[in-house]
Amino acid sequence: MRTRHVVMLALSVLSIPAVSMPVQKARALEPEKYTVYCANDHIEVSFWDLDQMKVRNGSDVCQFQSYTSYSSALNFAQKNFGGEGASCSC
Repeated sequence: MRTRHVVMLALSVLSIPAVSMPVQKARALEPEKYTVYCANDHIEVSFWDLDQMKVRNGSDVCQFQSYTSYSSALNFAQKNFGGEGASCSC
């Protein structure tokens, strides 16, 4: 009797239609970039891209250097312009 239940269970599992799922490629996460900008005549370090910075600050924005760490971007701004908030021009 038990064998009959096992056989019936096996047959019922086999009769369930398989659902096809689309295969998606895994995407690697891009590291966040911190960029040194001159925006409205002041140095700013931001994770926004150039287009987003122009939307936020108007067209008076230029891009200098990008880094994967905030501290590296701040160091670049300090060494080259006197730090975040310092005066600059595009």
